[in-house]
Amino acid sequence: MSTSLTRNWVFRLVVALILLAAVVVAGRTYAAKSGTADENRVRIGWVSAATWVPWATLDEELDDGTNVELTPFKSSNDALTALANGSVDMAPVGYNNLASLLTSGNPRVSFVSGISSNGSVFLARDGSSIESWDDLRGKRIGSVRGSTQYINLAAAMETRGMDIDRDTQYMNMQSFPDLNLALQRGDVDGIVTFPPLSGEAEEAGYGHIVPDIQDSLYDGSFSVASGILANDAFLENNRDEAVEVMRAFSKRLETLADDPETWEREYQNITGSSGTGIGTALEEEYIVPILEMPEDEIDGVPPVLTRLGIIDDDDTTALTEHLDYSLLEDVTGRTATDLGKNGDNS
Repeated sequence: MSTSLTRNWVFRLVVALILLAAVVVAGRTYAAKSGTADENRVRIGWVSAATWVPWATLDEELDDGTNVELTPFKSSNDALTALANGSVDMAPVGYNNLASLLTSGNPRVSFVSGISSNGSVFLARDGSSIESWDDLRGKRIGSVRGSTQYINLAAAMETRGMDIDRDTQYMNMQSFPDLNLALQRGDVDGIVTFPPLSGEAEEAGYGHIVPDIQDSLYDGSFSVASGILANDAFLENNRDEAVEVMRAFSKRLETLADDPETWEREYQNITGSSGTGIGTALEEEYIVPILEMPEDEIDGVPPVLTRLGIIDDDDTTALTEHLDYSLLEDVTGRTATDLGKNGDNS
């Protein structure tokens, strides 16, 4: 067995074990205006990323009678595991994360809405001489293997005849904050990350965006990133609450999309961390809010994962069978086709 195949096999095994493990996390409860704590409570998860701020602050739009309990996770994989085992009811999850899990199981979960597109940012260390794709050859490039950001970079390199492991000195990190630290210390020449971590590096002066790479970062890959995933048992037993949560989320997404400064400020409020660059990321479309679920783009996720050796099966129907447009239809009054079903995202 080749080194590359061995590495990919081990990686897939590790991912499967992580996804099938139980997740125990602390929760944070937001009571609705009625002040009741448990009645009609919906347990929602999130990961501390700029793209998911509207979801984490949807309680601002909730009507009396519905409560949400917000639980933070370290990654989409952790949130997906919690959804699959019923620890939470709804949470943002990357489409690639569910596609990976579907190769080893078929959890009763459904995407009920989109939330984000794009989301990856390539940064070069000042003084690294990285100005183009060709300049990546031989450089120390950091990422979190298996993440959407890693996939975008590896696929774009592949379209240019390069292999991220063979043609760069690839350095795998356990978390995205570790990437920033490595870039700041000079341990790597470039990283692929997401806002606001990208904005923090730019503001501090130890990293900058490379236009030639950023403008074509999704070549050979996918820009559709994540959606709101729900536990099917919760949807069956608590549809009214799910509709109310989605109604609040859609309002919040629209409100914050029109006000990038408030989006940035809300991130700071709920995380206690800097939201530097979120406003710019929205304006430059480094992150793109999207309520729709474009089925034609989501169809393209499994083949990319297969090509990169992350999964073995590129059966697109396994992923698209987990798309449920009915909640969005109820909330928006739009048809499933208008919301992206069958490849129409008009």
